[in-house]
Order: sequence, then C-alpha cells, then structure tokens
Amino acid sequence: MNTMKFKNKIVLITGSGRGIGAETAKLFAKEGATVIINYFSDKKAAESVLKEINGNGILIKADVSKENEVDSMFKQISEKYGKLDVLVNNAGIVLVKPFSELTLDEWNKTYAVNITGTFLCSQRAIKIMDKGSSIINVSSIRGLFNQGRPPISDYSSSKAAVISFTKTLAKEVAPKIRVNTVAPGMTRTDIAKNIPKESLKQFEEDIYLKRLIEPKEVAQTILFLSSDEASAITGALLMVDGGQSLS
Repeated sequence: MNTMKFKNKIVLITGSGRGIGAETAKLFAKEGATVIINYFSDKKAAESVLKEINGNGILIKADVSKENEVDSMFKQISEKYGKLDVLVNNAGIVLVKPFSELTLDEWNKTYAVNITGTFLCSQRAIKIMDKGSSIINVSSIRGLFNQGRPPISDYSSSKAAVISFTKTLAKEVAPKIRVNTVAPGMTRTDIAKNIPKESLKQFEEDIYLKRLIEPKEVAQTILFLSSDEASAITGALLMVDGGQSLS
C-alpha cells in the first residue's frame, strides 16, 4: 500500500529541469510532495517535468549563484507555502578544461554554482524549515579523497567543498534539521551523452557493476535520505556509483 511518504511536504530541487534533478522531482511528486522545480535556462525542459508530475508544484527560474535571485525564489516559496520541508541542492556545472588553461572567471563560476549556490539556498532554507526537515546536497565521487581527476580540477575541488560543508552544517543545524550528501558516480545524464563512446566504455570497465548509474537510482537515494526511514542519519555521505570509487 502506498502511504505517500511526502504528502503535504514542500520540496525544492535546484536544477531540476533535467537529469538527476528531474528524476528526483518525479519521485517526490509520486510520493505526494508539492515540488518546486528550479531551473536557470531551459524553461521548456522544466515545464516538461512539471507536466509529468501533473502540475503538482511550481516552476521558479533562478540562478542559484546570484544572491538576489535566490532571495526572490525563497520569497516566493515563503509567500505561497509558508515553509519548506526538503531542500535538494542539485544544481551544478562542470567544465572540462586543463588546469593550466583555466581562467579565474571559469574557476569562480564553477564555485559560484556548485558551492556558493548550495550555501545560499541552505542558509535561506533553514529559516523556513521546521523540526524534522532535511537538506540533501549533491556532490560527486570526484569530491572524494584521491578521486578528483584532470581536467576537471575546479569541479572536483568544488564537490569536495560540498562534502565538507555538509558535515559542518549538519552539526550546526542539529537536532532540528538533518543534512546529508549524495555522491553519484558516472551517471547517464546529458553530460554523459557528450562523452565519446570509447571513453564511456572505459568508465563502465572501471565501475565494479560494469554499467553507468541511472539518474533514477541517485534520485531514489535522495528520496530515502529525505524520508523518515533515514531519521537517524545526518552528516552522512552516500556514494551511488556502482563501486566506481573503489578503483
């Protein structure tokens, strides 16, 4: 029997127009949540997700790296719903470029979205969250010790910062709010579509389960960490990588 685990819950998922964010939005909606779909550029994709969840939520365009846009987003959430139960900091960017060629603007942009966006949204969220609420930060196995790789030094180090931020914030907002991190491995998203087939085959060989991770598998982990079943879990890091980080 489906008990609708997130009935009457308000959930914000940043960068939820596609990939992991979109699948997460669909799962939360299926469990009864009202989902706020945040997007930055692709309104059509975000509208498609909203349609798929039968309009059980709203769309908000916001660049999470911009303080004024984040403030505007949370003002809308506060005025419409008066609270937030779950925040999923999923928005992120990756730039494939050798470290020696990386510009300061590019470095700063990666950090602005991947870690500053997580900071801004989390800081605003805790002000309208009640006891028992949850924040899930999406990192990457590239943020794990010794797992960063060229030519994505900015991405790898920013995702390491997300893990450290999670553990520190979990201490600060306990016992009222739980904060956890999900670290996906190579996932079958739009980014993977741009990787040459030979490289993808090599990635699959490096993964112990010998396949890429599906966005829905990451979404299911996010759903679990946000649920009452994970009520004793905070400050945790869960890898969803098919064992990729073991190699």
